[in-house]
Amino acid sequence: MIIFLGLSVLLLLPGMKFSGINKFAPDYISKKQTTAINGFFTLIVFLSHCSTYISLDGALDSPYNAFKSFMGQLVVTSFLFYSGFGIMHSISEKGISYVKSIPFRRFFKVFYHTEIAVLLYLIVDFIIGNSYKPKTILFSLVFWESVGNSDWYIFAVLGLYLIVFAAFMIAGNKKILGFVLSSVFSVCFVFLLMKAGKERWWYNTIILFPAGMFFSLIKNKFDQLVMKNDFVYCASFALLIAAFGLFTLKRGTGIEIYSLWAISFIMIIVMFTMKFSIHNKILEWFGSHVFSFYILQRIPMIILAKIGFNKYGYIYLVVCFVITVIISEIFDRAVGNLDMLIYKNKKAKAA
Repeated sequence: MIIFLGLSVLLLLPGMKFSGINKFAPDYISKKQTTAINGFFTLIVFLSHCSTYISLDGALDSPYNAFKSFMGQLVVTSFLFYSGFGIMHSISEKGISYVKSIPFRRFFKVFYHTEIAVLLYLIVDFIIGNSYKPKTILFSLVFWESVGNSDWYIFAVLGLYLIVFAAFMIAGNKKILGFVLSSVFSVCFVFLLMKAGKERWWYNTIILFPAGMFFSLIKNKFDQLVMKNDFVYCASFALLIAAFGLFTLKRGTGIEIYSLWAISFIMIIVMFTMKFSIHNKILEWFGSHVFSFYILQRIPMIILAKIGFNKYGYIYLVVCFVITVIISEIFDRAVGNLDMLIYKNKKAKAA
């Protein structure tokens, strides 16, 4: 498995550009860059999910198992952080009109896309003979439980969209107040999930979303400070790595330290891209298909495992990967056409 991890890391190298001495990449957190980074972590998530269906007891599997155990939920930090950054940036640029569009443009789109995916899982379950209680099926439609699909991430993202909408409808054009309310509501969201008895992965990275919002607010000042020269940059980077190391030692002591650990990790990624920009079409493809590749990847895993194909280990992994790429492309084209129909009609009515 470590070979597949190594191949994923190698994808970062083709097209990687060093900004130069005392120079920095101005587009380090642009849409293109964040898409490529998300694409890389999408591959890491795939390996993590697939590893649960196969036996990893070979000599080359031990390093991967150690890597997977160490990373834990860090593999999703970029998704939440960049999403928070993007939504705060859009609010700063477009104001309250953008906030008002969140329920339809953001929440509803993710909701109905995922509903389609859940229905696909239910069809697959019916075909292969998997049965669930009516309660489980009902709760899967609101992503509180799973019928094979990944549930927690979608539930968290949809909850965060509603939190931002509510916060800024209260705050109006007061960005700082809107951010503060979003952060407070996010902490409450974490607390409620903990009280509901959800597993820790449901909530231990939620804080990355408001952290991304905060970075959007301070980005210009942060750039002015860190991008003065390479000495300041390297000193800042060293302090960040030291903080990450310290939080690594303490990460099991509570949600607060774990959150700081996750934030320091994604900030290492952010600062790395200040100096090294990623230009890779393959990663950009996976980054632009994050939703479909993430939400649909368990379909081939479940089907092939059901017929016992997972006993072939790495062959199973490769076949699952290829099938997921194909169905992700088909899914995105199909829902893309549906999006055009829905949102085009909405514009027409508004006009």
